[in-house]
Amino acid sequence: MEFFIILNWLLNLFNPAAAEFYGIAAADTLSYAFLGIAGGFFVLVYVFKAIALSTMAKNAGKRQLVWCAYIPFASTYLMGELGGELRLGRSKIKKFGYIAMAAEILYAASLAVTCVPQLYAYSDTARFITVTESDYGLSAAFTTEFPLALYNMYRVGNVLAIIFDIIYIVAAVFLFICFFRRYAPASYIWMTVLCVLLPASAFLAFAFRKRKPIDYDAYMRARAEAIRRQQQYYYQQQNPYNNPYNNPYNNPYGNPYNNPYNNPYGQQGAPSEPKEPDDPFGEYSGGQNGTQSGGQGNGRQGGEGDPFGEYSGKDGESKQ
Repeated sequence: MEFFIILNWLLNLFNPAAAEFYGIAAADTLSYAFLGIAGGFFVLVYVFKAIALSTMAKNAGKRQLVWCAYIPFASTYLMGELGGELRLGRSKIKKFGYIAMAAEILYAASLAVTCVPQLYAYSDTARFITVTESDYGLSAAFTTEFPLALYNMYRVGNVLAIIFDIIYIVAAVFLFICFFRRYAPASYIWMTVLCVLLPASAFLAFAFRKRKPIDYDAYMRARAEAIRRQQQYYYQQQNPYNNPYNNPYNNPYGNPYNNPYNNPYGQQGAPSEPKEPDDPFGEYSGGQNGTQSGGQGNGRQGGEGDPFGEYSGKDGESKQ
């Protein structure tokens, strides 16, 4: 897969026909150089991916799948197995590695269909490619001598490469999300983006090869609990007394009525009418307190209950 990706990049970015037009090097020499660069990068990726995935498979208890780490495309399936099941809403896909592997095979085949005609044309640019120069730069095109079958192959390959590239990107996104969630849950987002844009999954997997897979859901629950405890700690630091009155009703005066319905008018059932509170100046107003203190009945009819009786004449009448 990585071989065709790098080769396609080189063929598009460094057109050997343009190089020959400027006399930099022969086209066939550049074609061999592109094949060598792509092949060297593939070997590098292959070694790193094989070591990484084989070690991960052993640590995850999947020794029966270790051989997949050494087989191109099968290594993608192994990554899906190591990543676990894919969740899409309420649905679960247990063998998503098969889907990702199939998408990778189709995309690599479409790139091969595109690269083969270009390599054949670049091998003899004098016959199969014409280079023209304009105000917008150089442009290359196939000549009429280029075989029609290869030309149609190139056009079909371009269309298929666009279609399968989209499918592979979607599959790769979910594959890398599942994989890196188990081995690098704190950084899986940017790692997924990086691996979709660049063939870097082998090198990141090699860096995490000695890690044991973790349960991402359990990891998120533990992280949420740690955040909750941290917030609780900060709250207690800001409010060291928390609930200084220490009563279940969370008001500073407790529950003065002491009834289960938490209302001031009764213990049970419908609330009764509130009673008038005792008059703190009853001994002067002639109420019940005044009767007790004066001993003469209602203070409003005279007696010692009226502090101004000697001026109103009522005091004298009571004494008589």
